[in-house]
Amino acid sequence: VASGGLSFPRLGASDIGYRIATHFGHSITRTAPALVGFTVQKEQFFFKELSGASTDVRITVGDQRCSGALLFAHKGISGPAVLDASLYWEKGMIEIDFLPDVSLDQHKGSKKNISTLLPLPKRITKAFLLQLGLEDKPFVKLSSDEMGRLESLHHYQFAPAGTFGFSRAEVTKGGVDTGEVDRQTMMSKKIPGLYFVGEVLDVTGRLGGYNFQWAFSSAFVCAEQLKGKR
Repeated sequence: VASGGLSFPRLGASDIGYRIATHFGHSITRTAPALVGFTVQKEQFFFKELSGASTDVRITVGDQRCSGALLFAHKGISGPAVLDASLYWEKGMIEIDFLPDVSLDQHKGSKKNISTLLPLPKRITKAFLLQLGLEDKPFVKLSSDEMGRLESLHHYQFAPAGTFGFSRAEVTKGGVDTGEVDRQTMMSKKIPGLYFVGEVLDVTGRLGGYNFQWAFSSAFVCAEQLKGKR
């Protein structure tokens, strides 16, 4: 069974692999879109004004951290860091550090304006200053309260409304329980002669070719096993 997951249904993706697995008594770990962007709730609708802008961030989901580019989209946020973060997200909060590896303390005595010193695109800086109720003024003139609000860019928290769904997801997380498949052969531990490979299984990796490699490697292991049975 090499049917893949539920991602990109317009290309023919379906749940046929999961149905075959359950028919033969296999368990299916809950499936969900992964390597996919997040939609936002009302409080983050201002993100739409930033559509097309991007910046490097660090996203925390539970105990997992994902670094890379974040892209503001019309319906939410996307980009490599967001796609990786979606692997770990369940309904709940995420935290974004819009100033990774930047210390604001070093600018406290500066006479330069916030927008000049923050390593963010001007559109993004302007939008967040507005949301934080801050004027674009010299760092040296910021009160402790204003500095605290600016520091919140290191830990901007919100709960995504959801994801862009399977139609936009690069992979499907969840699938056939790997504990019920022999990893040395890819054969079912329940039904001799039944094999599972690739994305139909509950194996999902971050961006970087890992999911392609899993498909190739699991198929190779299965093929070698079948060759040996001739």
